[in-house]
Amino acid sequence: MSLPKTTTPFLIGAAAGVIILGGLSLGNGWVVSAKAKDVEVQDAWLGAQAAVCAARATEYRKQTNSTVDLEGYQSDARKARDELAQTYATALLGQDKPASLVIAECSRLLNKPL
Repeated sequence: MSLPKTTTPFLIGAAAGVIILGGLSLGNGWVVSAKAKDVEVQDAWLGAQAAVCAARATEYRKQTNSTVDLEGYQSDARKARDELAQTYATALLGQDKPASLVIAECSRLLNKPL
């Protein structure tokens, strides 16, 4: 069985379309690679740990009626945020201390008025 002569241009166009679409999808980031997915998972994991740390520190500040101003980038406010983040960041199983990225993100989340 043979194909009609008019089918050949359609097949060539379809093959070219597949190649062009593949190139565009890779170039524009439409395809997620395994490495990008690993980075996103790690960012989400660190973000969740930092959010728990910030919530624990905020709850502590509410219970103790803390009046320390954590907002801004002055050295005393930054130092107070870092100390709270160090105190309330939790080391996970298999770690001897909390990850420094978790502490930094927790400190950033605490940079707001109570």
